[in-house]
Amino acid sequence: MARSPQRTCPNLSRLFDEGEPGLLAAFLQLQTFERLNWLADYRFAPDDPEGPGRSAEMLLREPKTRLDPLEMEASRIVKIATERGQYALEGLARSKLLPDRQRQYLDQRDDLARSQWAYLNEHPLFEAAESTLHLKLYRRYDRHYQTFLAKPASGGVSDDAIEQLLTDLRARLDRGEGYDVERFDIPEEGDEPASEMYLIYHPNPPTSARQIDDDGVRTQFYFRPPGVAMVVYTPSTGRVHVRAGTRALRHEVAERFIETALEQPLSRQPVDFQAYDITRFISGFDLPTPGFDDVAITRAKVIRADISTGSLSDRLSIATTIDQGVEAVMARHEGLRSAFRSAIAVRFIEFAVRYRRADADDARTLNFTISDRNTSSLMSLDDPFERVLGHRLLREWGVLDEGRAPTKAESVQMMPTLLALWDSGLEKVAGSWFVDRDIDPKPLVETGFLVPAGYEDDVLIDEDDDGLGLVDAEIDRRPGDVLVGASPGQEAPDPSPERYILYRVRDEWVAEHLRARIEEIVDAPGLDAISPNLIALGSLRIDTRDVPVYLARRLGDERMRASVDTELRARSDRGVGLVLQAGDAAGHCIAANVLTPIVAHIDPRASEIAPAAERLRGAYRFNRMLARGGQVVELIDQGGDIGLLVVPERGTIDIVGANRVLVIGRLVDAHNAGTGSVKASKLIAGFEGQSLPNIFGQPLWDKLKDGFLRSPRRGFWEIAA
Repeated sequence: MARSPQRTCPNLSRLFDEGEPGLLAAFLQLQTFERLNWLADYRFAPDDPEGPGRSAEMLLREPKTRLDPLEMEASRIVKIATERGQYALEGLARSKLLPDRQRQYLDQRDDLARSQWAYLNEHPLFEAAESTLHLKLYRRYDRHYQTFLAKPASGGVSDDAIEQLLTDLRARLDRGEGYDVERFDIPEEGDEPASEMYLIYHPNPPTSARQIDDDGVRTQFYFRPPGVAMVVYTPSTGRVHVRAGTRALRHEVAERFIETALEQPLSRQPVDFQAYDITRFISGFDLPTPGFDDVAITRAKVIRADISTGSLSDRLSIATTIDQGVEAVMARHEGLRSAFRSAIAVRFIEFAVRYRRADADDARTLNFTISDRNTSSLMSLDDPFERVLGHRLLREWGVLDEGRAPTKAESVQMMPTLLALWDSGLEKVAGSWFVDRDIDPKPLVETGFLVPAGYEDDVLIDEDDDGLGLVDAEIDRRPGDVLVGASPGQEAPDPSPERYILYRVRDEWVAEHLRARIEEIVDAPGLDAISPNLIALGSLRIDTRDVPVYLARRLGDERMRASVDTELRARSDRGVGLVLQAGDAAGHCIAANVLTPIVAHIDPRASEIAPAAERLRGAYRFNRMLARGGQVVELIDQGGDIGLLVVPERGTIDIVGANRVLVIGRLVDAHNAGTGSVKASKLIAGFEGQSLPNIFGQPLWDKLKDGFLRSPRRGFWEIAA
């Protein structure tokens, strides 16, 4: 059977059928194709009238795998030749090109020729149009892009600020030379305000590749692939959209752009985040058909619904067609309706929508799905109009909740929960965590602190930037069938699904919000994240002194507490500070600083947090003497094999572990009895075979020797007081 070029290489075929010969000749001469040795037989001179015909024979002669590189580049040209692509390209051309170049661009024969001319002669402009088109399709849905929040401004970014941005990126990424930036102005379109787009070119880390040439010879070569990060800044809203190869690079570029180019602090508040709520379908599957100006919705139905009955590992699925919908099927089977009414969770919904666009005569059908894991298939649709239409419908049906910032009163009410979440250090938290504490997680989802992530009985796999993927049992689907399938996982003994919902914690947003609220108490000219578990907040005026204030978490974990202790001792020159802990770990002191749980000083019923300042001052005054080391040497029992060694003028240090507490207790008893130093063999009596460094661990042993213990002679130890 003869091969059809229009089917195998539709975009390349269009260039041959509709493109200008001169532009086509230049396309085949591109350096991009220099490794394609076979292409030499098909290249032709721009003034050769028979050249395009001879060259087009490649579509019939060459295997598709050879033609794929040309087809991929041709598809880019054809995509920008569309109406939306031309709008983006023309807007950028008018703002970027000099008048002579603008005329050359506008004088091209048609949209395809203009797209191909820009691809060949103004490639950065062409790439900018691609990025603009990509941005308008995807930026609201947090898949290819991330959106960050800065303060609105009246003007753009200066050239000096952009140069400083490149300098900072060069230093932070440490990938050598090769950095550059192109700026483009994106004109206003509909309700989208004017924006500035920056394409930041950067070198990626070196890599290697193997190739096979046309003679079958295998070779390997090393190269530095170029990378590009796109930043779109909208001054009127302050929003910064960033696209880059990885999530880490997106955050790095956003942080540098906002802090260096805009000279503002970076906010971790999520922007344009969304949550899909399908629990409303427990009560029924009827969908209203809203009226839109640009599209007529003639029919909207739920055509598949998966629920859990009895336990989360049991799945009941019903599937049908758009002509009847799930609701109509259940109307004919009362037992089926009863099963759905008693469902403990809705797991999966598929919609079918029949619509007609205002500028078209034919009716089309839109199919898309929503899962209980806050995922939607809308992003996999090829048609951008259908992607937008799907989200518009979900808003109308009350399925799509778009995030909002918490009010000040809500913020204070959430403080105990946010402190507990941040103290846990968990990336994901189960619904049982909230049920056991009688906490409603919905406000936390609405304000972006939590993201729904399915149920605990699902098998979850990592998918880099896109969160978690779902592996589930296969269920054959036939219209009208009622099918039951079981997905692997635990069987929930409790019929309440709220206990088994999983949430992903936006840890950075939680931490930033906590810092912002605590700023209302302390004087915080500049926050300093000392480590992931310790933040320097600023100072609090107590009596006649500015006391340094810190926020710490995970102090119930021995290793984390030891790490925080080390960090605080490195800042001992600042004097006795106040450490606010997010949890409620034992103790009133840590590393010669006063320790207090901040939640004990916050009234969640209050409308603001500021009154907690006076309570914090009282806690500091009460424990300040103890933090300095008290007046006598003592070992304070803090419960759970934890002791606090107090040495006057030396401060305090936590001793965690029964054997460690026993050894220090013997030294304290000897000091207070006046018997002097103790032989090491007596200190370890009862657990011979171990040394003191082995019992304490080298980091803690070094801290003890540095200020709390001394050895007056070889083999003997005493309290350094």
